[in-house]
Amino acid sequence: MASRRFSVASGNGNTFNPDRPNVNPNFQGPLHIGSVDKWFDPAAYSLPTLGTWGNLGRGVLDGPGLAELDFSVFKTTSITERTSVLFRAEFFNITNRANFNLPNPIIFSGNTTSPSAGKITSTTTSSRQIQLGIKLIF
Repeated sequence: MASRRFSVASGNGNTFNPDRPNVNPNFQGPLHIGSVDKWFDPAAYSLPTLGTWGNLGRGVLDGPGLAELDFSVFKTTSITERTSVLFRAEFFNITNRANFNLPNPIIFSGNTTSPSAGKITSTTTSSRQIQLGIKLIF
């Protein structure tokens, strides 16, 4: 008998590449919820029969988009003919947009739906960063 540990219903023993679930034919409603707590609805999928692979394609779920706006300003001021000062201001993720990581793709834990299926638990990029610099050129 094959083990269902780590959602391996196919019984191939590959716990690093979990099996895909089946598409639930009785599911009605939106698949993509779009919330951090529930990016997709796990009820849209069903556990494949023991000893089989699921019929859901690989990589069919989309995660949240990523957008980041960086901006920099440079100003060079001459002090003498051979000496100048360079002032630099750099802004990373200036809009301070939260770029969320991918949701948890593991839908089943054993024979039950995983409580963390479809949840997003981290961000991909950092928050707004501001960096100032002065360089003396001689």
